[in-house]
Amino acid sequence: MAALAGVSASTVSSVVRGRGNVREETRQRVREAIDELGYRPNLAARRLRSGRSHVMGLALPSVTVPYFREFADSVLREAQQHGMSVRITQTHGDVRRERGVCDDPYLRHVDGILLVPVALGQEDMRALTVTKPLIVATASVTAGRVDSFEADLFEAGRTVVAHLVAGGRRRIAALAPGEVLPAESDERYLGYVAGLRDAGLPVSRRRVVSTETVTFAAGAEAVRTLIERAPDTDAVFALGDALALGALRGLRDAGRGVPGDIAVVGFGNVAQAAYCAPTLSTVDPGREEIARRAVALLAERAQARATGAVLPEPGHHMVGYRLVERESSAVASE
Repeated sequence: MAALAGVSASTVSSVVRGRGNVREETRQRVREAIDELGYRPNLAARRLRSGRSHVMGLALPSVTVPYFREFADSVLREAQQHGMSVRITQTHGDVRRERGVCDDPYLRHVDGILLVPVALGQEDMRALTVTKPLIVATASVTAGRVDSFEADLFEAGRTVVAHLVAGGRRRIAALAPGEVLPAESDERYLGYVAGLRDAGLPVSRRRVVSTETVTFAAGAEAVRTLIERAPDTDAVFALGDALALGALRGLRDAGRGVPGDIAVVGFGNVAQAAYCAPTLSTVDPGREEIARRAVALLAERAQARATGAVLPEPGHHMVGYRLVERESSAVASE
């Protein structure tokens, strides 16, 4: 392959492994040589030589939730850049499955695991059995014993409320995942509460509707409940874009205009948010950055484990967030 492409064997190796600083023109020549010769890597030999499977695990609640589906897509693309494939398992938000992810037989032979939890609390994190490189992503907990990545969800929630208040909204509701009020477990909700207090607005339990799932149907049902409880609500912060998108439908069915009667802001910045009607204002919690940095670190830690190298202690890594302002939270025209 090297002779056919006119490059060195090490350059071919870099292209095959998805590593190294190889010019795109050179990379394309190597790919053409690979196709012409019909080369396929011997994965068994590669694993024996490197002491690694070059497979990572991704454990997330559900691929049917838009945010997690798009996060998985980002992880798949990043893993490919590091010469790794991905095994995906769904935990369905079950705390036992999240806590025991390193013992999951399906992920037995992976180099490391990227876990996206929704049920784990601080005590659960401390109880994790860590038998291989484990990184926690997009969680509202400080992992401590493992690497973790997240945006400042508290400040993100606070920013959403400040945005709504600046638009003249005063009776701001929240749609939040969880069977009970998420005051002790969700930083987005705590930021929502802090934002209301910053503005001198009351925190009303009537305006917090919990949902068992993060789906379109749950969002539509939650907003119907909200209108029954607090019909004078003029803004909704949905702690998940699927809930927000469902709320848009529920508000339309109830004859409420968005943003004229009620403003809506979601969380996640999924692709559909830019194409619904009205387009959805939402928080981008740094999904692409989390995927990029988490996969790179997992690959680094897996390689160190295979070679016996020493890496720094695990840490908690923050990424930036941004509020994407669209039509659903615009100031209503008189």
